[in-house]
Amino acid sequence: MIRTFSILAFLAIVGAANAETLTLSSHYSAVGSNPDGSKYTGAVSVNILSNSTFAIEWTIGGAVYKGFGMRRNDALAATYMINGQPGLIIYKVEGNELDGLWSVRGENGSGSEHLTPTD
Repeated sequence: MIRTFSILAFLAIVGAANAETLTLSSHYSAVGSNPDGSKYTGAVSVNILSNSTFAIEWTIGGAVYKGFGMRRNDALAATYMINGQPGLIIYKVEGNELDGLWSVRGENGSGSEHLTPTD
């Protein structure tokens, strides 16, 4: 009986964790640095697609970069294309703000980015 209760309790916890709804702001301001140390600012739009996935669009310096991402606990990751190469950004969710580290395939170094909600 104890084993059955333990299994049911585990399934209830797993089910509750999987049912957690993905909540992100729709719009963010972005402040970041490139691998060479130069700084940039921009705007980011997020569109929730499911309880764990989202579409993301960065507008930086007149260029638009589109990506797809997912969230797990306090980590959020997204892919994108830049100059024909795939990139990856991983954000740490801190309250309603996001702190990220990004890179592009084949390039040395990584950049950083901080998103602050604007809505």
